[in-house]
Amino acid sequence: MDSVHKINLFEVSDNRLFTSNPGLHKTSFSNESLSKSAQSLADVLSRNTAVFVRQYSPGMLASPSIRGTGAAHTALVWNGLNLQSCMNGQLDLSLVPASLFNNFTLQTGAGSASWGTGAIGGIIFLQTANQTDNHIRFSQHCGSWGFRQSALDIAFRKKRFSSTTKVFKTQVENNYRFVNTAVYGNPEQRQINASQHMQGLLQDLYFKTSNTSQVHLAFWGQKTQRKIPPIALSPISVAYQMDESLRTMASWEKTMHNWTALIRGGFITEKIQYIDSLSQIDATNKAQTSIAESEVSRSLFQGKSRVQLGVNSTNAKAISPGLGNTWMIQKRTSLFGSLRSHFGKFETLIQLRQEWFQSKNIPLIPSVSGCFTLNKNWKVRGQAAKSYRLPTLNDLYWQPGGNIHLQPEFGNTFELGIDFQAKESQYDLQIHSGLFSNRVKNWIVWIPGNGYWKPENVQQVKSEGVELSVNLSLRETKKWKYRIVSSTQLLNALVEKSSSYSNFQSGRQLVYVPHFTWNGNLSVYVNRSLLEISSTYTGTRFITSDNSTFLPGFFLLNASLSQEIKILKQKASLSIQINNMLNANYQIIAWRPMPMRSFMLGLNFTFKNSKS
Repeated sequence: MDSVHKINLFEVSDNRLFTSNPGLHKTSFSNESLSKSAQSLADVLSRNTAVFVRQYSPGMLASPSIRGTGAAHTALVWNGLNLQSCMNGQLDLSLVPASLFNNFTLQTGAGSASWGTGAIGGIIFLQTANQTDNHIRFSQHCGSWGFRQSALDIAFRKKRFSSTTKVFKTQVENNYRFVNTAVYGNPEQRQINASQHMQGLLQDLYFKTSNTSQVHLAFWGQKTQRKIPPIALSPISVAYQMDESLRTMASWEKTMHNWTALIRGGFITEKIQYIDSLSQIDATNKAQTSIAESEVSRSLFQGKSRVQLGVNSTNAKAISPGLGNTWMIQKRTSLFGSLRSHFGKFETLIQLRQEWFQSKNIPLIPSVSGCFTLNKNWKVRGQAAKSYRLPTLNDLYWQPGGNIHLQPEFGNTFELGIDFQAKESQYDLQIHSGLFSNRVKNWIVWIPGNGYWKPENVQQVKSEGVELSVNLSLRETKKWKYRIVSSTQLLNALVEKSSSYSNFQSGRQLVYVPHFTWNGNLSVYVNRSLLEISSTYTGTRFITSDNSTFLPGFFLLNASLSQEIKILKQKASLSIQINNMLNANYQIIAWRPMPMRSFMLGLNFTFKNSKS
């Protein structure tokens, strides 16, 4: 089945990856769908999950808000390395092409005991897997506003060695039309100064050094130049930004009879240059992060339990005009451990993490989660955990405004879920429902002061809500398949306590956090043709802390049609995609207009060696 948006479940085993937490819900996307996608990670999340993605405009800054938390509360983990920036604690999801990765999984719920600072709302796992075949895959997409994307995927495997090389190049003018509600008469205008050029390379090498050990080397380099469009209230902008990143990692893993040992290291460099000739700004920000980690685990009680211990050392530094053009350094050391047990129908996971930040002791972070199988159809799962986030370098040292007296954020999270699954010859039904509660003390927020913004620990935030997802697949014949997927979230994310000098009022909803989000997808597969219709609704979002001003909710409808074909006896597919079919006029961020209806054409071609 070919598709731009198709979602398939997959399983990966690793001590701390998503399959190891039985109490949390996961949404997974497969290699087949991602390899054919011309979307960013921001697009995949916003169209297929209940996560609200704060995106300024196409190709511009996009950050996730999971269960009402901020962008710095979501960990982005690539092959075991946390990629959160040491400067602002986040990673721009619009700069992450979905086609680079074999697997992508969203885990909602606290994960600080596993992955450390920042994993309060959830975790996004990006995985590149050891290839099992030889192939060459090429894709070409073109669409509205001058969109062009070319991607190449080459996989080679021979005996104990495998290599995967992925390269891509994207360009788009983004000169779309929009209705400017900030101007009298609501005229239709064309966006200016919004073009983007992006290119990148992802290289994975696997060496099976023996029957029980393996070495993995990975390299991910990327360069982007994008112009920064004006807000709807401004007639002009000449600002632009250049982003460069280089991420490398190496790991060695050895598995023995009851033991598994893993050593992993990574080095990440980031460079952002922002230029605005009107404001006479030319600022270059550089950051470097090195990560060293080792783990050892052992099975107990005839494989019914497994204990794991590990140590992590993360050293980060950054230099910027906002940091006084001086290298500012941040060091963290962590000890972590877990005990996973599976006795009969009951599966549990107990985790502990102790961290030292700038030689200061962070309180112990525990997590207890479990899952109880009632029968072949029903499961009950849950988790109780503590979480935390350390101040970033910008929070501490940015001038003007940095606050060296900031305290780390600490939270308590609880959740309870009930899952149902029925799998028969003609259908497969999965229903996931859950309740969650998350309280965070010392919430770090930047507030306006004497002519500049400054971060403060000014409040306690509480987010509580309900989640529901349904996944139904029908298989009437081998040639006819149907699939319906839907997810919903109801959320209250409130300021629970606030100091007298804070702009935030107790009992008010956090800004840019919708009470209600929903998405639904229908897929119909007939004789190698696939029709997909996807829709999303994002509710009202307040844009002021007193909740006096808001952006209205919006509904988006998208559709795609793809057809499998044969070219030189090899598998290929053609696709057409229509976004925002109803031509909705909407904004995700105030005064940042989003595009109306658009189109995209795609060609995917895969050549496989029949002897591989």
